[in-house]
Amino acid sequence: MTTRVEKFPLWGKLLYASGNIGFTIADRIWVVFLLYFFLPPAESGMPELISNETFFGVLTVVGVVTLFGRIVDAIADPIISNWSDRSKSPMGRRRFFLIFGGLPLMASSVILFLPPVPYASIANAVWMGFWLSVLLFFFTFYVGPWLALIPELTHNDTERVNMTILQAAFSMVGVIMVMIGGYALWGLLENTGMDKTTSLQVTIAILAFVGVIFCYIAVIPVNEKKYCDSMPSDIGLMESLKLTLKNKPFLIYLVATICLWFALNIISQAATYYVTVLLKKPESFATVVFGAVFGSALVFFPILSFLNRYISKKTIMVISTLTFAVFAPLTYYLGTDVLVLDPLVQAYIIFAFIGIPVSALLGIPNAMISDLAEYDAINTGSKREGMYFGAQGLFQKINLGISTLIIGYLFATFGKDIANPLGVKLSGVVVGVVCLIGAILYMIYPEKDVLAVVDKHRAEMVVEEK
Repeated sequence: MTTRVEKFPLWGKLLYASGNIGFTIADRIWVVFLLYFFLPPAESGMPELISNETFFGVLTVVGVVTLFGRIVDAIADPIISNWSDRSKSPMGRRRFFLIFGGLPLMASSVILFLPPVPYASIANAVWMGFWLSVLLFFFTFYVGPWLALIPELTHNDTERVNMTILQAAFSMVGVIMVMIGGYALWGLLENTGMDKTTSLQVTIAILAFVGVIFCYIAVIPVNEKKYCDSMPSDIGLMESLKLTLKNKPFLIYLVATICLWFALNIISQAATYYVTVLLKKPESFATVVFGAVFGSALVFFPILSFLNRYISKKTIMVISTLTFAVFAPLTYYLGTDVLVLDPLVQAYIIFAFIGIPVSALLGIPNAMISDLAEYDAINTGSKREGMYFGAQGLFQKINLGISTLIIGYLFATFGKDIANPLGVKLSGVVVGVVCLIGAILYMIYPEKDVLAVVDKHRAEMVVEEK
């Protein structure tokens, strides 16, 4: 049967993709600053706001609280995804969630950093757990349906990869705003005489205000009746999740991609410690060091688009994951004479190469999972794009909670200060091992089989230029 849809215009792609700036700001705010804010190194001059003690041998307060938030978020993923797949809202299956999710997402990002007492206490741990859970719930509420629009708004492989790379570029803008602009603004506010803690809180509020603007700009062009072959699913939550997890190519892709996100989460949370503990520089110096990551990633985005004409998405991910596996463990020697070069040159080189897998992770997997969702819809006759992103979110967020648990254990057991930095050093080694596992899984992902089915189906669709 021939299906007719209008081609999503360039202006629409730009506005829709810019939503990535908004929710990336929310994500990076907590991933980058939360651990450092509540559990700073001794040299920072900031108070510890939660206990750094271990219990039951390996658990820490920050690890358990973050894992709890991730579990709440993970449970919400398939529920919200199935809700959006089955939605018959006159606003559109996905648009409803974008409209009602953006504001609470950004508001909770600010409230999270306003704990009730200025010293380590159970009250602060409860505060962190509750508001992190709220933030992560609304992150899923907004992002899951937003991602589900990718396979609905794109109708061939080139268009799909270009869309996800465009989204990745906007995501990188959001990352730069937080990890370069955020550090710069934090230092600027501190230089005006504001104390370090308040400076960070004001910085986060300003970033969140910018984020909410982009969350709503993304809603403007989304017209599902016009641009999507959108048909509500009639499959219930558990059956939809069960069908999704029966897709063997998806399971291989899922575990491989989870490994790469695990790696990025560890590096992101350890980032400020690399600067202050290993390089012995102030927090604001992160703007210079991590400029190497983002500059490299931005340069590589157009290269990814070019490479995809000649090599598969799978091959790009294998190469990128192996690059991460090689360079992340070198952070163990960052700031020492082992790497021979000046410590700052070491940092620039290591993080510039890490920028390559970061660009691939932001740009390629969303196109791969869109292929898998389309592949499933062809085989089952049910369009459940949301559930594919929801199932990925379910396991990815549990995985990210585990990564925070692990880095909290490394810091508590082996040290996170200049006098005792082994926990910070070991973070890169853990990343290297996990990335090797991810690379092997990408190698066995059956991309040719998936695309053979998808390409045959696309030949039956008529996309009209308007």
